[in-house]
Amino acid sequence: MKKFLLLAFGLALHPFFAQKQGDGGSPRSVKLQNNLKEIPVVSLPTPDIAALRAEDAEVDGKGISPWRFGYNHQISMNVLNSALVTTLPNGSSIYRLAIHCPEALTVNLTFEKTNIPSGNELYVYNENKDFILGKFTQKHVYEGTLGTELVPGNTAIVEYFVQKGNDLGSLFIGTATHGYRNANEFLVKAFGGSGSCNMNVNCPDGFSWTQQRNSAVMLVSGSNGFCSGALINNTANDGKPYVLTANHCYSNPTNWIFRFNWQAADCNNPANSPSFQSISGAVLRSRRTPSDFCLVEITGGLENNTVPLSFQPFFAGWNRSNTPPSSTVSIHHPAGDIKKIAFDDQAAVAVQAMSSTEAESSWQVIWDRNTTTEGGSSGSPLFDQNRRIIGQLWGGSASCSNLSAPDYYGRLHNSWDPSGSNESNHARTWLDPSNSGAEFIDGYDPLNAEPIAVDAGIAGLQGVSGTFCDEPVTPTFNLQNGGAETLTSAVITYSFNGTNPQIYNWSGSLAQWQSTQVTLPTTNLAQGSYTFTATVSNPNNTGDENPFNNSVSSTFNVITGGEIVELLLTLDCYGSETSWELQNSDNNSVYFGTGYTDDSPGLITIPWCLNEGCYKFVIMDSYGDGMEGGFFCPQDGSVAIVFEGITLTEIPTAQANFGTQRELTFCLGENSISSLNSNRCKIYPNPTQTDFKIELLNADLTTIKLRDLAGRIIQTWETAQNLVELSLPKLSAGNYFVEITTGKSNEVHSLVIH
Repeated sequence: MKKFLLLAFGLALHPFFAQKQGDGGSPRSVKLQNNLKEIPVVSLPTPDIAALRAEDAEVDGKGISPWRFGYNHQISMNVLNSALVTTLPNGSSIYRLAIHCPEALTVNLTFEKTNIPSGNELYVYNENKDFILGKFTQKHVYEGTLGTELVPGNTAIVEYFVQKGNDLGSLFIGTATHGYRNANEFLVKAFGGSGSCNMNVNCPDGFSWTQQRNSAVMLVSGSNGFCSGALINNTANDGKPYVLTANHCYSNPTNWIFRFNWQAADCNNPANSPSFQSISGAVLRSRRTPSDFCLVEITGGLENNTVPLSFQPFFAGWNRSNTPPSSTVSIHHPAGDIKKIAFDDQAAVAVQAMSSTEAESSWQVIWDRNTTTEGGSSGSPLFDQNRRIIGQLWGGSASCSNLSAPDYYGRLHNSWDPSGSNESNHARTWLDPSNSGAEFIDGYDPLNAEPIAVDAGIAGLQGVSGTFCDEPVTPTFNLQNGGAETLTSAVITYSFNGTNPQIYNWSGSLAQWQSTQVTLPTTNLAQGSYTFTATVSNPNNTGDENPFNNSVSSTFNVITGGEIVELLLTLDCYGSETSWELQNSDNNSVYFGTGYTDDSPGLITIPWCLNEGCYKFVIMDSYGDGMEGGFFCPQDGSVAIVFEGITLTEIPTAQANFGTQRELTFCLGENSISSLNSNRCKIYPNPTQTDFKIELLNADLTTIKLRDLAGRIIQTWETAQNLVELSLPKLSAGNYFVEITTGKSNEVHSLVIH
């Protein structure tokens, strides 16, 4: 579990950052001749870094707080009483004060009890004046509070300009943060140094996600911690500057800093850090723990009550439905690096995770295309296939070194309007201020605010995934209207494996942001693998203005004449370590399982539909102790594969520690259970109570071994005859294996004793 953001400046590689926080401009002291050495310096004590690191080791990765990069000195210093005052020829004044944190890698300040009268200006910069924040005016201050971006180095200089005849106002430094963790210490997490599998957001795969990219932000929480978030739209489409992030990132948001557009221009990592823009200050609107949800509204540095248009902001749409998305995307800042993008091309699954007390609290995703998230992505948005936010990152164990591990996103569905909630702990009041009842909305682009009139979309495809065992297929989906014009008609074209396309004509009345379920005709299919595709076109007998949500597809298998076999899987406390695969006699994978959560309770029953034949079940443990719980876990795992109440093979709890991998074999066939290469031999009677016979095709020297379900040899026989009559030792009822080995072949058959 993880996702905490490490801001990595990598100063040794790129000492200058093109950036902006504030309205821009140059400090008024640039024309002064006096030396910086004249400025009073407030030198703060060096914190106990070893103790801080020990605390970090206990907290990092727990999903309970932002990733801490610095130590907060609480100083409550009146700048106007402590600064060097210089009077300019025109009668205006400049106040300057240096804050020095010995051995610090970065310094950032949080101002409190601050009031900047009109005409006065505040700047913060480093000693070389090649990193300048400002100008700050009263519009950047919220409830007397202003947080600054991180100044590289160990010294931050505060400069306050007071225009002639103006009131001084007030200026207090409440917190000075000594940055002790960044890229200089952990080079693997430097700018450009996140895992090599991370994909820049402006790579070709991300080109169609430009708007959603512009919604994603980094944020500083509590002056010394980092998380991610995203601008999110509301049904008023008014640019209200709401930011969605994770509840475990929460602190008083009045001094939060929001960083926009820190990203590479293309797919290549640039040699130097790209430019970015920042604003600060927010007010809490809503938060809740069971789905790790937090919504704040930016208050500082706004223009016309929204994020400055120069930032190219986009307010992402959302979908609060319970329907699993067919695919997902996350845009995030892994390990403090520039903005990246991750893709899961499969359907997400609703699960209970991250020690939540709520059922199906999270969307579980497993990344594809060799992409991932890493520590530092907490709060980043999860988008569905229609580019709408469905949750925010809570935690997980995915990384470039563990690409098959799952991540978990708190679900917007759970955060929307849970029973007993109110505006302080649900999303509905804020994201649907008109109380429209919308299940989803698209994003809002203030630079291109012309609303879409006609937009028919498909989402929530069901009934065409997994394996069908002698069953017909009935596809269903949600037809959605994202346009301002009421949707009254549409054409649905669908097909299986792209052949013989069928037409379904829909008619009805669907208002904007509403949806209706469409059920297509039931189809009987022959055995095989299929891809179902459906496309909506010709809404209201005209063109569709939004092409991104017009198609859905899903793959599935059909088995005829199959039997239902059940996998009974009980996990230990570390389910995320477990994965398994079922292979047929050609060593092809027919079923697999992974992405289980830790502390998963109870028995998991997984049905398989299988034809006659023999199969190999392979179970793996990434830690190397099988499913043994260990000292901190009272629960050992187990496996049983069951057909019609008979256990075909198993790993009991007594054998839970199988190391990194264990293989089990079993067969299905005519006599309850068949065999590989059944034309070479025959076992009968099967099932039996005492003795049985083996009829061999060739009279070669043959070794016969009787094994139990754990693979232990119970008895061994050797023969060179075609027909062998064997007496069984006294055995309990159940399933056993007969292994027959000649110089030419090796076969495994199942034998049932009752």
